[in-house]
Amino acid sequence: MLEKKRVEELDIIKGVGMLMIAVYHLVYRAQDGIPDKIIRSLGWALIAVFFMLSGYFSNPDKGVLNNYKRRFLGLMFPAMMAELFLLGVGGIYCRFFHEYSTRDILHDAAVTFLRPEITTKISTEWGEGNTLFLNLSPVWYIWALGWTLILFYPIEKLVIGKSLKWLAMVLFLIGIQIPIYLYVDALPWSLKIVPVFTVFMLIGMKAREINLVNRLKDVSLGMTALYTVVFFAVHFILFLFGGTESYYISILGTRGWLDVPLVVLQLLVAFPAFFGLARLISQVRPLAKYLSWVGRYSLTFLLFHSFFGLIFSDLLNTYLKMGPNWYMENLGLTVTPEVFWKSVAVFVLSVICTMPCAVFGDFLARKVFERRLRWRELRQRKREGK
Repeated sequence: MLEKKRVEELDIIKGVGMLMIAVYHLVYRAQDGIPDKIIRSLGWALIAVFFMLSGYFSNPDKGVLNNYKRRFLGLMFPAMMAELFLLGVGGIYCRFFHEYSTRDILHDAAVTFLRPEITTKISTEWGEGNTLFLNLSPVWYIWALGWTLILFYPIEKLVIGKSLKWLAMVLFLIGIQIPIYLYVDALPWSLKIVPVFTVFMLIGMKAREINLVNRLKDVSLGMTALYTVVFFAVHFILFLFGGTESYYISILGTRGWLDVPLVVLQLLVAFPAFFGLARLISQVRPLAKYLSWVGRYSLTFLLFHSFFGLIFSDLLNTYLKMGPNWYMENLGLTVTPEVFWKSVAVFVLSVICTMPCAVFGDFLARKVFERRLRWRELRQRKREGK
């Protein structure tokens, strides 16, 4: 199976991102404490960085329709297969350990794929999903990326290599995002903020055009360490006072319409900070190799970590479920050292169990790719024979 040329620092960023998101979901901490604010600020910024990297690695030479096909096969199809597997196994688990009925399983499956914003309008009895849904909810990222790619590819062809058109499109998307963000409540939030996700991808495309990665790699390690600290500090201040977290959860932030340009500014500050961190990590070879490996399989880690979190949190009796209950305060409890360290164990065990899933998924993907390649060659030979 042929692979794209990989950039180790970018793989490290994705690896750090996946582990940080797993910490965000699985490790208990006091709500609104400094550790919690740091974890939340980095987690939300990394989502923007992931979209930016999708734009960075786009391939406009393939054409819009070919890119749709390529990304669907390379992203959507395996992601949906993984989700169906997790729903099946998770459904059996919840049936035996959480007294789920078949209806409950089907309900949570529907909420997982359609999102509560849609299912609650179909039937008020459905609510917003229960234990199984909350442990599979990272699928929202797949839907958001899919809708964003549909919008991004034709825009990319229109503005690539044309800086003024690119800037005008970025400003236009920000302009239409503001009223959608402020006044449109009917859409699922992962779809509601697709215009700004498209902006993130356009920024990634422009970063590739100006060769930003190689320029950052040319900076000395000392200066890299300095700007990394400065950009992380600025990013944290933006998170505390900019309302950007409220933007992601579709609740009107304290800054109102300013949330939209502020979340774009947050990305512009966060990416060089994470790149600088990744470059420093790359000097520590064992750690760099592991994180870059995780980054290569970031989608598997995204989809599977919370599923294993459900099982291990049950087995260790740390909390009832993820989602809104990852803060003890929401359960009327306080964080104890025992619960904290058990939640850390859940995080470690979930990451360990996800690793063989990544290897197996890669093996299957290679087999499917090889079979498709052989089928194409066979079809080509038949055409030539005619």
